[in-house]
Amino acid sequence: MRDTDAPLPDTPFWTLYGGKFAGLPSWTGFDAFWATLEASGGDWYVFDPAGEAPAKPAADFADVLAEARATVEQVRARGFCGAVFADNLTAPSFVKIFDPYRMGGVCGGSRDRILPKWIFSRIRPDPLPLLPEAPRRKRFLASLLG
Repeated sequence: MRDTDAPLPDTPFWTLYGGKFAGLPSWTGFDAFWATLEASGGDWYVFDPAGEAPAKPAADFADVLAEARATVEQVRARGFCGAVFADNLTAPSFVKIFDPYRMGGVCGGSRDRILPKWIFSRIRPDPLPLLPEAPRRKRFLASLLG
């Protein structure tokens, strides 16, 4: 899911989403963080920004963690991870997990905002409003011809 320069909603959840996050570029860091996340206990909301915002914490958080880990580890052969970001690496309360094959401009390399595949949060997510379709750019030749 992506948008171009559209502001996120002004709610506590989306304010946290836009806050500071630490990335996990190394697989060693990923493994250590993942163990912390698995041991974190308590309630976690699991939110796919392309879908409905959950009303309750996930009942199957361990299953979601396993699926998310498997998705990220598809690229374990690479020398870096780079698909997981957390508000706090030792006591996380907000985690963004990107599909490593669909990260696009996550690091700011493009104008498009790429949303995570999963957001794990201790607070209830607010839905993301439907975004208008971005206007299609004219191809170079079409722009010359009018």
